[in-house]
Amino acid sequence: MNKIIPFNKEIKFDNNIGEITSIALEDSLKFQDSYTISGDLIVKGSHVYDEIEEDFSYPLPTIINVDSKYDTSQAKIMIDDFYYEILNDDTLKVKIDLILDNLLFKEKKIEPFIEEIAYDIREDETNTEKANSQINEENGDKKENIITDLFKESDDDKEYSVYRVYVVVDGDTLSKILEKYNITSEELAHYNDLSNIKPGMKLIIPSVDE
Repeated sequence: MNKIIPFNKEIKFDNNIGEITSIALEDSLKFQDSYTISGDLIVKGSHVYDEIEEDFSYPLPTIINVDSKYDTSQAKIMIDDFYYEILNDDTLKVKIDLILDNLLFKEKKIEPFIEEIAYDIREDETNTEKANSQINEENGDKKENIITDLFKESDDDKEYSVYRVYVVVDGDTLSKILEKYNITSEELAHYNDLSNIKPGMKLIIPSVDE
């Protein structure tokens, strides 16, 4: 089974945004133990303001807690989708969907005369919002942490993969994108439909050795 984990965050730029000419999402998320995923979601790219093009990179520290009733031995966390919207002159809103794949229920022993309990996967959004609000108040102008009480610990490290989601902009071609991320068209086609690349299309960029 898998679970979609949505995030909606606003990023305040150091100056006016102007025009976004390139934007992508990267991540360094990994299992710290069996029930804790942490790392950064990194929104990066370039923008033009007053005819000057500048690069930008904004890390969003992220913590995801997984309930101990799940078996995460085969689980993987990856980027599923990525959207963005310019709210005003200096604020960018990003909508990110992560997917926790290969998540399993642990086998539960049922004692005699004990009724079986049905478990439901759901995110405690109220507690998450309170936690984020408290962190923002304590950190002041620091980058906010993203905490999701999605699902809590052993000492086993987990393998993880890094994925990027790139949003195609005007002037992009397949060859430019392949050169930018140093991958082949076959590798890119494994995750995407490359028959009609157009502005606004989101491409999943697989991990490569740098």
